[in-house]
Formats: sequence, C-alpha cells, structure tokens
Amino acid sequence: MLSYRDYILAVARCRSFTKAAEMLHVSQPWLSSAVKKTEQEIGLPLFDRSTAPISLTEAGKYYVEQAGRVAQLEEEMRSRFIQLRAQAGGELRIGSSMFFCTYVLPSLLADFRGEHPDIALRLIEGGGKELADRLQKGEIDLLLEVEKTEQKGCICEPWSSEEILLAVPGGNPLNARLKEYAYSFEEWIKRDFLPERKPAVPLAHFAREPFLMLGEGHDIHRRSLELCRKAGFVPSVKLELSQMMTAYYLVCEGQGVSFLRSTIPDYVTPTESIVFYELGDPLAARSIYLAYTESGNLLKQALIQYLKNHAAP
Repeated sequence: MLSYRDYILAVARCRSFTKAAEMLHVSQPWLSSAVKKTEQEIGLPLFDRSTAPISLTEAGKYYVEQAGRVAQLEEEMRSRFIQLRAQAGGELRIGSSMFFCTYVLPSLLADFRGEHPDIALRLIEGGGKELADRLQKGEIDLLLEVEKTEQKGCICEPWSSEEILLAVPGGNPLNARLKEYAYSFEEWIKRDFLPERKPAVPLAHFAREPFLMLGEGHDIHRRSLELCRKAGFVPSVKLELSQMMTAYYLVCEGQGVSFLRSTIPDYVTPTESIVFYELGDPLAARSIYLAYTESGNLLKQALIQYLKNHAAP
C-alpha cells in the first residue's frame, strides 16, 4: 500500500492533483489512477475531493504520518546497507538518465552482478552537466550520457548509438494520410526484418501539431528545434517536460507529438495508441558516450571493460 507513497505525499503537500502532477512531471489522469489504486487497496479514501482545495481524510492523515516514519526507516536502512556494502567489498556508482537507470542498465548489468555478487552497483539518475561534475569530483565512477563530457581528467569514448524518432498519437488523422511513412508499434519493433524500411517522413507535415518537448538542458531539445527549423517551421510547444518517458505516455494519451529515443519501444508494453516515424536526418542520429576517470580499482576497470563488451543495441 506504500508503492505510490511519493505520489500521495505530493498530492497532500500541493492539495491539488493538477499541481502535484505538474511537480512530478506526470499526467494528472495517471496520478489520479495511482492514488485510486492505493485507496482501493486500503479500502478507504485518502482525500476528500469535495473540498476546495482537497483535504486529507482521517485515513489520509494517518497514511501521511506513517509514510513519514517509513521514509525515515528506509533512510536508516539505506545508510546501513551502504556501510555493509563497503565492508563486503565496495560500491560502484554509475550515472545516467532516468531512462537508462530504469530500463536499460538493470538487465544489462545482470551478468556483471552475478560475477561480482559482493559489489554493490548503484545507479544514479541526473542530467548530463550535473553528472559530469560529479564524475570529475569522484562522486560517481562511470557516466553513460548522450553528450560528450569535456571535463578535465575524464576519458570519454563512444559506447553505443541511437536514433531520434517522431512519436504521434495513434488517433491523429495525419497517420492515415501519411500511411506510407508510419510505423505501428509492432512494425517499429520488427522494422529490421521488414522487406524494406519505410521512407523518412517530411517533418513539415507536423508543423501545426502541438509538440511535447524536453527542456533546454537536454541534448534532444537542441536537436528537436533544429530539425523543425530545417523543415521550415518553429514548433508550437504545448508542454515542456523533464523526462522522456513522461513525453512518451502523454503521446499515448493523445496530448501531442514528441521527439523520442528510438529504443523506448523495446522496454514498454506494445500499444496501438502511438505511431512512429523515422526522420532521415543526420541530427536524428546520436552517440551515447561512456565516460570515466583513470583512477579506480580493478573492479572499476572490470566494469568498464564489461560495458565496452556489452554496449546497448
């Protein structure tokens, strides 16, 4: 019943589902659904939705109080586990985006964990500039990022590559007109096995569409604006977001179109709510870099070599 704790606490602090959704960078319907699931599990409402602003019920007040205690206990446990890992053999810290930390690295590192069961691998989410600074300071051991770090004393090598694609709500009428360019979810997954790839879509077809864009701190933000400029228009930005997966799910909900990384469909459930288009522009291809410092023990060197041998497809 505590699986959605952070979401419930955010609603309690903001006293508004809309404001909490904006703060968490998730959609309001999704946030309402997450809270509802917990309320159904408990069998009691946590919020009185008839008041303005919304308020906590007695059950909600008790939930918030106990959730605070659980959070404190978890922090104590986390600190203790860090101490125990240090005693057992140490910790290796990998910095990357939320997408990589959540979807790519856990499975990619499974074999390395098996080979080194006494080593704790810690995945640290963040933006490129922040993580590059932490790498230079020694606060993380490795960095996987689409932007090449120029930090002094850091080694930065190409590790993998990916495409940027255009994602469009499945119900958008443009998909029927652009059928020769459009990939369904299943077609995108199997595109390398199709008799022939579909042509790149002329991006100008989407000049009047509302765009869901990542913020200025993201590499894809700059590329998105340049792709639109080359197509002859300035995108109408409906929402500016901090997480690419939020943009993906908002596209599925029909909120707008968005530039996304091509590997997302490999890690989510197939759906008819979204259609993909290749862009066919050099700007839509980008490298992912592995960055690290020369200092470090043999296990760090082993992890670096492992990642070099297991680059993401």
